[in-house]
Amino acid sequence: MKAVTFHRTGDPEVLALAEVPELPLGPQDIRVTVTAAAVNPVDLKTRSGFLTMNLTYPAVPGWDVSGVVTETGSEVTRFAVGEQVIGMIAQPVHRYGTYAEQVTADARLFARAPAGAPLEEAAALPLAGLTAVQTLAKLTLPPGAPVLVTGAAGAVGRIAVQLLLADGHPVDALARTGDTEPLRAIGVGTVHTRPEDLPDATHTAVVDTAGVAAAIRAVADGGQFVAIDDNLQPAPERGITPRKSYVDENGDQLQTLSDLITAGRLTVPAGRRYPLADAARAHHDFGAGGLRGKVLLLA
Repeated sequence: MKAVTFHRTGDPEVLALAEVPELPLGPQDIRVTVTAAAVNPVDLKTRSGFLTMNLTYPAVPGWDVSGVVTETGSEVTRFAVGEQVIGMIAQPVHRYGTYAEQVTADARLFARAPAGAPLEEAAALPLAGLTAVQTLAKLTLPPGAPVLVTGAAGAVGRIAVQLLLADGHPVDALARTGDTEPLRAIGVGTVHTRPEDLPDATHTAVVDTAGVAAAIRAVADGGQFVAIDDNLQPAPERGITPRKSYVDENGDQLQTLSDLITAGRLTVPAGRRYPLADAARAHHDFGAGGLRGKVLLLA
């Protein structure tokens, strides 16, 4: 099968479309013909060498996938051939990531794709959605507790905002100036555009999706600060112990998120689309910043 590969870490130009052997299908696996894979910050950090890990070369990046089940293992009952699915495959612990014509992995990592949404756009959900859900699960929030989300217009931040609002929490944001109106349109209260403008000790919790350690100033004494970014985390202060959240594969949680999209209670915008062969250009454009909506690679 064709897949985007790299043989060493480096700039986007190390990515190239090549033939790789198809993985064997285990008894609990499904094989998915890929419709789309999404580009995430972790893909750029893996390709560049920013993240220290033992990669098996040729490496295939990618965590997010949407596609159609084309084969099932002998013990699989969760899906049938022909079903549309989405999945998050934690690339470092699997032989191949999702930038490929096919993905083969444990059926329990997948969910049925949201009904009524284009299958290629559904690839925008898995990593961002699971990160948001699992980050929010680390908070203990009284009913109606106010929360500030940094990077609120980004993939993870926007989902976190919607989930918090649905649970009845007032949400304020730290985001770029151009994101103010779209965030207000989904129910965000105050949108701050500079960390130095954040209020002091006003929110029960801060969900930091953008690596803004200074946002801890907005947490009330004894409140909560949880981050997903690899940047330096703030030191404990005022009874606040910052925490870091890492994402785990979870097909059941992903199904819940997919069902929310089906029900019209969650939206995950897709952005630019590139052919799989243009993965290097997609990485370059994504790394340059300023894009909105998840960047997708179409197989």
